[in-house]
Amino acid sequence: MDAEVRLALVPRGQCSDWSRDSLEQGSRLATQVATRIDTDRVQAYAIVPQGQSRVDVSKFSQSARIGGADRFLGRVLRELSTRADGILVVDDDLARRGDPGLDRASFIDDRVIRWGDLHSEPRDLTGLIRTGASGYPLNAFVCGSGDRQAFRPPVGPLSESEVALLARQVQVVIHSIYDAESFLLLAIDDKADSLLASLTRTQAEFGEVDENRVSGSPGI
Repeated sequence: MDAEVRLALVPRGQCSDWSRDSLEQGSRLATQVATRIDTDRVQAYAIVPQGQSRVDVSKFSQSARIGGADRFLGRVLRELSTRADGILVVDDDLARRGDPGLDRASFIDDRVIRWGDLHSEPRDLTGLIRTGASGYPLNAFVCGSGDRQAFRPPVGPLSESEVALLARQVQVVIHSIYDAESFLLLAIDDKADSLLASLTRTQAEFGEVDENRVSGSPGI
């Protein structure tokens, strides 16, 4: 992983407002995902500067002069892709149905969503995040269905049942932090959480112990 940044667990409860504020500004997919943010199950992680010993959520709206977060996120997405079939969905906060150049886009009401296969090149997935949304609010979702193939949204408007299915398959929610320089990841799937937790432990083996995580403790 990049030496400039590390993955750190965010203290319990401190980022729930940040996440909900972002999701409430999103499409109907985002608002449905918000209902899955169970305070007893979600674990949150942030890509933070390497030298930052603790995560200060109050500074998420400020620049951290952070580099390497996109590369780090790309590698996290690559790790997730090795576990099961999945897609990355990005909620476009600017484009609206009827705008030019959306012939291959999917729509939820008048909102635009863009997606790519999780097995795509990591730089293509982080590029989708950067070009598919303005920066803040960023609502992106890693979706999958365990051992089964992930649902892939068709071109054009999605039905109510298709939106509900996509929301049920969300495993990780991604928001922007530090003036859109980095990312907050919320794991709402046990396997995804295990993977993210393993990345923090891998760093701990090299002396970067994350003191925020308590074994068996609930998330946000």
